[in-house]
Amino acid sequence: INIHTGGITFEVATYGKLGSPTEYLPAFQIDVKVLYEEMDNAFDLLKEVISFTNLDDEKRLLEIIAETKSRLQMRMNSSGHVIAVNRAMSYISEAARFNEEASGIAYFKFIEALEKNYKEEVATLIKNLQSLMVYIFRKENLIISFTSDEAGLDTLKGKLLPFVEQLKKEPIEISHEHFELQRLNEGFKTSSQVQYVARTGNFMKAGFQYTGALEVLKTIMSYDYLWNNVRVKGGAYGCMCGFSNISGNGYFTSYRDPNLRETNQIYEKAYEYVRNFTADERDMTKYIIGTISSLDTPQTPRTKGNTSMGAYLTGTTMEDFQKQRDEILNATAEDIRKLADIIKAILDEGNLCVIGNEKKIEENKDLFIEIKTMS
Repeated sequence: INIHTGGITFEVATYGKLGSPTEYLPAFQIDVKVLYEEMDNAFDLLKEVISFTNLDDEKRLLEIIAETKSRLQMRMNSSGHVIAVNRAMSYISEAARFNEEASGIAYFKFIEALEKNYKEEVATLIKNLQSLMVYIFRKENLIISFTSDEAGLDTLKGKLLPFVEQLKKEPIEISHEHFELQRLNEGFKTSSQVQYVARTGNFMKAGFQYTGALEVLKTIMSYDYLWNNVRVKGGAYGCMCGFSNISGNGYFTSYRDPNLRETNQIYEKAYEYVRNFTADERDMTKYIIGTISSLDTPQTPRTKGNTSMGAYLTGTTMEDFQKQRDEILNATAEDIRKLADIIKAILDEGNLCVIGNEKKIEENKDLFIEIKTMS
């Protein structure tokens, strides 16, 4: 792979539908970066992986499980704020719940149990992996995003059809499954001395529409209200928030935070700050420039391709991108104040997840429905 390509990566991902809090497409994504003269080798490698992977090497499988567990533990230590947000989002969103099962705390617990009970589970694991290969790598499931110049398109000739024809054709049973969502408000106890405190909610379910002004608010919150209260006064290493234009999901989270209850109270008062927000034209211009600078950055061919595919799968048009930019560029202090009800709707859902110090979580156990131990 490294001799003939710039890398082949595999990922389980989800794509929402623009404007829908509930619809999503789960996907197994293979990403290949390759020079034109190596296209034959790239397709041969893809065929090898999809059609001839040896799934019943028990020794190698156990090594992969151990490696996966180790990587997940490292990720939870370094990106606990992301893990906490995704977990809290999984209380209200099927897409987030899917991601949680495929890459979050639920996945870590699955991998942990698999390693612990490997001898008893390995036969079932191999059978399930073989079944997944048949379910996933099928002609009717295939979506291809190819990014190149005109000359690059010619390199596909004679390669694409043979690749598609060798995909799985065995009959399968199709079922439509849904997760039962439940607000758990969990506190996960660790040996760490700091917390990752996350709150989530959905403003579209509450009847609000996305506007580009939310991106400006994200900049304002990250450099003013959250920064001053959670980081400067509270002593956290970081703090952030975000609002999805696709699904309407919103979140607040802290990073390596010495506090817990105090940070949650700061989130609770965020809508008051937004309702009373004031800024002169100079400050608003600074916030707008800061927002646009994170959106309109130079893109490599690979990132252009990923952006294009994401837009296609979510139903986002060039008009949608332009509308967002216009709303950002024209945002006023009054537009920001109007977002207070959106912030309140997110917080009113009351979804909380904290990963942190055992003593700190026990001291604030009244905030949680469930308290668990993270291995």
